[in-house]
Amino acid sequence: MTMVRPPNLAGRARRGLLWTHRWLGLAGGIVMVLIGLTGSFIVFYREIDAALNPALYTPAAPEQRVALSEVIRAAAAADPAPIATILAPDRTWPVWIVIHTHETAAGRYPNRWTTMVDPSNGNVLGRRDYVNAFALKVYRLHYTLLLYEWWGRELVGVAGFTLLGLTVSGLFLWWRKPGRFWRSVSVRKNVSLLRFALDLHGAAGFWALLVLLGLSVTGVGIVFPDVVRPIVGLVSQLTPDPAPRIAAPPSAGAPLLSPDAIMQRAQEAKPGRAVAMLNPPTATRNTWRVQFRPDGADPAVRARGAIWLDPWSGAVVQDRTPDALSLGDRYLAEQLWIHNGATFGLPGRLLVFAAGFAPLVLFVSGAIMWLKRRPGRIRASSPTA
Repeated sequence: MTMVRPPNLAGRARRGLLWTHRWLGLAGGIVMVLIGLTGSFIVFYREIDAALNPALYTPAAPEQRVALSEVIRAAAAADPAPIATILAPDRTWPVWIVIHTHETAAGRYPNRWTTMVDPSNGNVLGRRDYVNAFALKVYRLHYTLLLYEWWGRELVGVAGFTLLGLTVSGLFLWWRKPGRFWRSVSVRKNVSLLRFALDLHGAAGFWALLVLLGLSVTGVGIVFPDVVRPIVGLVSQLTPDPAPRIAAPPSAGAPLLSPDAIMQRAQEAKPGRAVAMLNPPTATRNTWRVQFRPDGADPAVRARGAIWLDPWSGAVVQDRTPDALSLGDRYLAEQLWIHNGATFGLPGRLLVFAAGFAPLVLFVSGAIMWLKRRPGRIRASSPTA
């Protein structure tokens, strides 16, 4: 009687996983390489932007003598378009930066310009097209592949899912037996090109594993917040997301507080915290939003937490600073800073910077492995009888 061997399910599963891993990497590799390299750039994009445009970021003196109302008046005189955001000076950009929203065609990337104001004397240092400045354009390339009108942002999110799948599948394919660990995470010398590519692929994938997992998860969360938010809500209660709005002013004709008064109320509400950004009221949100910069944080952490203020009384309408948020709220608010490594200071940023090159290394080494091992090449290189 002939014995029939049961199918090797583990082997089939591994071959299927390898096939999926290979073709996901080859199909999406170029996009992930581009996202990785631009991601490395934008870890330090503010420093690069300041170095490339010293005239815009060099105040006449280090003192900050100009009040917020004077900053707004100077910016409005230079550009009458509505003001969306005001960035307070910090170590990287030591000037006031006022972002104006200009009319934008439907479906196009928002048309924004910036006015830089010297905090020591209130002079306008310059204006520019914010979204098309070099450093900011690289930022948009990373975030939307410059395809904003053609689902570029969503494509980057899909690339994040792909990176997550490649990272997890690569871990399973790499997994080694006890006693071979160091050999599997190092690159040997004096070996064939194929062996070098195999070693490099495994070592790069292993050493970048945790960072790539973190980048893929936070990247997906940034692009698809409505997908990630319910998942986070399963483990931690979340604060409703819409920005608060005051139903009506206290009385007809009640005067609005000045920007300086709003700044004072914000500082009184959160003593010891530096104001990082302010968003004036808009047609859909009639409250002021004030974001704070954490003391001692890396400059790349632009803000951590915000409060919304009544524009007539200055009362705090909603508090979303870390001490008032749940763990889930804090994670969602911190995603961007985890994504660029700033949460962990300069070492974290350097780690993310280095990890941005991992997709390039993995794609090139994977392509070499595929070219060297593809069936046609194997048949062509096989000795004949």
